[in-house]
Parts: sequence; C-alpha cells; structure tokens
Amino acid sequence: MKRVIPEYSSLVDIIEDAIIKEKDAWRFYTEAAEMAPTDDIREFLLEMAAMEKEHVTLLTNKLETLRSDNTVMEGILSSYNPEAEPDSDS
Repeated sequence: MKRVIPEYSSLVDIIEDAIIKEKDAWRFYTEAAEMAPTDDIREFLLEMAAMEKEHVTLLTNKLETLRSDNTVMEGILSSYNPEAEPDSDS
C-alpha cells in the first residue's frame, strides 16, 4: 500500500502535521494500554505512549524555535528597503 503524503508549503506545516500524528499515536497507545490483557503488554504500550509524548515535546519545541526565527527574519526583512538612499551622515 502506497502512502499518500500531503503537499506542504513549509517546514512549519510539516511539523504541525507531525505533532498531530504523534498526539494520535500517544492516544492510541494509551487507550490500547487500558485494554491490555497482561501487565507486560500494558507496560510496553505505556512505554510506547511515553515515547510518542516525547516526540510531541521535541516537535513542539522545534516549532516554537522555527516560528521565533521566522518572526525575527520577517522583522529584519521588513525594515530593509533596497531603494532607500544611503544615509549621507555615515
């Protein structure tokens, strides 16, 4: 079965989608652990859920960094006017 990957316009879009998928996986493992027939299986599923939660944290931190970097870059670019006359006092 071929996997369909949506088109993304930016890394931010990719990370936002990945966060959604990781949260879904975390919920899946958590709910599966509640139905586990043995303690060993429950423990394994909860370990998997914890990994997914760590992924959410990692991706969320990266997303915040990217958004912050983009805000700074947009501020720099918005203050740049290539048609402005150079300051003659310099």
